[in-house]
Amino acid sequence: MAVTLKMLAEYTGFSPATISRVLNNDPSMTVSEETRRIIFDTAKKLGYAGGSGRRTQRIITDTMTIGIAEMLSPAEQMTDPYFMYLKNFVEQTCYERNVQTVMLRADADGYHALSSEINGIIAIGYFSDAQIASMQMLCNNITFLDSSPDELQHDSVVLNFELGMKQALDYLRELGHIRIGFIGPKRLGDDVKRIVQEPRRRYYEHYMRERGLFRSDFVIEAPMRDRMVVENEFSMRLRTMHQDNLPTAIVTVNEECAIGAIHALRNMQVRVPEDISIVSFNDTVMSSVVEPPLTSISPHLDYMAAMAVQLAMQRASTPAHQPERRYPQKIVIPPALVKRSSTAPYIEEE
Repeated sequence: MAVTLKMLAEYTGFSPATISRVLNNDPSMTVSEETRRIIFDTAKKLGYAGGSGRRTQRIITDTMTIGIAEMLSPAEQMTDPYFMYLKNFVEQTCYERNVQTVMLRADADGYHALSSEINGIIAIGYFSDAQIASMQMLCNNITFLDSSPDELQHDSVVLNFELGMKQALDYLRELGHIRIGFIGPKRLGDDVKRIVQEPRRRYYEHYMRERGLFRSDFVIEAPMRDRMVVENEFSMRLRTMHQDNLPTAIVTVNEECAIGAIHALRNMQVRVPEDISIVSFNDTVMSSVVEPPLTSISPHLDYMAAMAVQLAMQRASTPAHQPERRYPQKIVIPPALVKRSSTAPYIEEE
């Protein structure tokens, strides 16, 4: 007898609609990690095949378990959903490939696992040397997603930020913009994270300097996950500039910064995109629901996550699966420009 959503609902106590959305990793569905774990574990235990039950029942034969380490806390992810989407796509890919997942617990001593048997770890974001060492105590098969701290030892999947920035700036210049600014931090990390230069800002400065277009007063230093700070910093900068000398376009490090910039511009009676165009990075659902919808650089989050799972599985060792390779790999994903309503051609006023 095939397992259905109704049967899963009876076992777990959650509604069929909730179970369906969780199993399909609906990004708009917010549930606790415990709820997510119960639903996924029950589905795997009962051999849920998906759909109405008319398909062949899924049988879980592989005991491979992947641990997931997150850089950001759940509260931080609410202000910057980029990493939340990466985690959701990792879990979805693992479910589709019959791989179990467990969330690693973070504390002052590093990362810990509730499960005693972990065959691989996918680490999402940036991590300190001490944090990486704690992961290695659990399992040395670590795949870093969105960072690459040790290419000689560990697998990694990263975005080609340089290509993404070039796409954004080339597109704005095609629209006639040359006074192009940037909003974002100079560096990533804090006192417990690995400190690195923010790649989008680095490539922005290189591109603009190379073409003789760089202006330091068009660069707004702002954190990635604090919309109000971005709004305040950008507002203060706008007030110091003459109306005829404002940037005509802005590239932001992520959507949170873009939304802060839009609020600041509205308060100053500056229109987007008629007066200033905005291009953002990340292209999560947030890009399409903000007003105006954001032109954005898409990192193909689902594909990045799928590649990370594939790399982790290739080097995992279980009774039913031997490692397919010994040496680490680094995969660099090319992004894509998604055009929406936050950009428009520059028209010089007469």
